[in-house]
Amino acid sequence: MVLSAIVATQSRGGLLGVCAVMGIFGLHRVRSKALLITLGIAALSILFVMAGVSGRESGGAHEEGIDESAMGRLYAWEAAIGMALHNPISGVGLDNFLSNYFAYSSHWDGMNHAVHSTWFGVLAETGFLGLIIFIAMILSIARVARYALRVFAPSSQQHDYSPILFAMAQALQAGLAGFCVSGTFLTMGFTWPVYILLALSIALSRAVKPEPQSLSQIENFQSARQ
Repeated sequence: MVLSAIVATQSRGGLLGVCAVMGIFGLHRVRSKALLITLGIAALSILFVMAGVSGRESGGAHEEGIDESAMGRLYAWEAAIGMALHNPISGVGLDNFLSNYFAYSSHWDGMNHAVHSTWFGVLAETGFLGLIIFIAMILSIARVARYALRVFAPSSQQHDYSPILFAMAQALQAGLAGFCVSGTFLTMGFTWPVYILLALSIALSRAVKPEPQSLSQIENFQSARQ
């Protein structure tokens, strides 16, 4: 159902995100990397045909050079860089990209446009400092997911963990990959998905390394109840 909804949007960024999620799961299951790349290209082509991307307005099939949609993104990204250079520490403020677009865009067509990029959106609205913190958060989530996959793997001999934790670690890694790929072309820096991933990574990290004090408190609480 989710895949059908993404296909219906005709969003190229969304379709790339779907392929990124599928690619992460395939990476853990398909030994041949050449086969995985071939399947990925085939899946992306099929999704683009199913979505009818070339038939949408500014889809690119009937336009020469860079299509209108791509040029709009380039103008928005240029404006985002201008906002960050003018406000390097704090940016223009959360949810203020649209209201500042006219002042920083080199191409005005009579209306403000969204930035259509998580990275440039964070850069414009929070400055270089905010972008550094945001990227550090993404890298921390990726590190936790990678470590959790190794610890919670069924072949791991460290502990007898629930398979649910291993499934969650896989989902966290795949979800983060989908966010990073689709977020390059969609404005998602301050929407809920990445912060849900952050919360899940915190929970997984606590499951990997539970604090001894917390464990003792739980045991004392359970013994007191008994």
